[in-house]
Amino acid sequence: MVTFLFIFWTLASVFLTLNVFRPLAKRSNSSFRAILVSFVLSWLVGDLLPHWILLNAGILLLFSFSEIYSQPLGWGGLLVHFSGWTILMLRLWIMLNLPERLEQKMEAYLGVQWQKIYPSPLAPRSIFEVDWHSWFNPNKVIDDPRIEIIRDQVFHQQAGIQLKLDIYRPHNTKKKHPGILQIHGGAWITGSKRQASFLMARMAARGWVCFSVSYRFSPDIVFPEHLIDIKRALRWIRNNAEEHGLDPDFIIATGGSSGGHLAAMTALTQNQAEFQPGFEKTDTSIQGCVPIYGVFNFSAPFDKRTPFPAKAVVLQMLCGGTPETQPDRYQQITPANWISGKTPPFLLIQGETDALISATETQAFWEELQAHKVEDSAFLRLPLVEHAFDIFPTLTAQCIVPTIERYLIMLHQNHLYNSGEK
Repeated sequence: MVTFLFIFWTLASVFLTLNVFRPLAKRSNSSFRAILVSFVLSWLVGDLLPHWILLNAGILLLFSFSEIYSQPLGWGGLLVHFSGWTILMLRLWIMLNLPERLEQKMEAYLGVQWQKIYPSPLAPRSIFEVDWHSWFNPNKVIDDPRIEIIRDQVFHQQAGIQLKLDIYRPHNTKKKHPGILQIHGGAWITGSKRQASFLMARMAARGWVCFSVSYRFSPDIVFPEHLIDIKRALRWIRNNAEEHGLDPDFIIATGGSSGGHLAAMTALTQNQAEFQPGFEKTDTSIQGCVPIYGVFNFSAPFDKRTPFPAKAVVLQMLCGGTPETQPDRYQQITPANWISGKTPPFLLIQGETDALISATETQAFWEELQAHKVEDSAFLRLPLVEHAFDIFPTLTAQCIVPTIERYLIMLHQNHLYNSGEK
């Protein structure tokens, strides 16, 4: 029995290691559950690497109470496990070198203005600079004495449902601070506004006021109700700007996955009356957008040449049908259809080993932004980075989020310069 368990755990470890570098569930023919499991396991093993190694070592230690290591099979299994750890440590080395590559890409996209951004948020360049405490205890990032967090502020009530937001802000609310509208992911059917607390807490410590908002889910509603909820939150934010020390003239939309899609749509459809029923005259302008592993393509999953059946199931709930039965809604929900000369700057971020979103999907949207000459924008493709990398302050997040911070600071400095305040 022990031999069987040892072989099983060794093979499982090999599977989990390979899954980090290449998702083993294929989008073209895997079920939603299989893809979700592949993503979760890749994220847990890759981004929570120290936890995984400790767990694995603990299990191997338990096997030492048997006779398994007195056999060639046991020593061979140990070699396999140690080899897997070494390969995963290679990914850690790649992450530590990622900030330098991101710096070069941002300089190529943005030129001199990027080089002049100060202060420059520092990312770890070696294992000695990693914030290990936060990696093991994510709650540390929100226990920052420089900020305060106000939970569950109701911004809209409808049919017995209360929509709420969380506020991350510096203690000094007497001056006007730049703002962030953060939209969580969850495939438009679930999710929590406590996602992305790492970025929110860091920006609040830098003097930004950040609002992480909730919205109603499908299948109870269909698009564009989700977007309308976000714009209701934006209305509340601007109406209460003075109380929280927010500059209502500068708000950036951020979000991950489905939240990245809604952030993009918020930025692209600002002041569009059809998405503001009952508050058509309200200012819903956005001064920039950072969709992280966002969803941009809504027709390809139904195409026989590029099938993605799991995503198609979700989209049918989201849109109340298929592109054939709801063509107008699929046109309406696609961000590229709303790009115009008024589109604000975008920073697109996408992992190349994302089990849920293809990098080519974000690439296509980026090419549309380029075709419309949207200024001060950039697209970062991240090697060996999985979906939801920014939820916890893992090494991956610590190496990437500082670039997002610096981009937000750049946009704000540009805004102050163009408005004559700097």
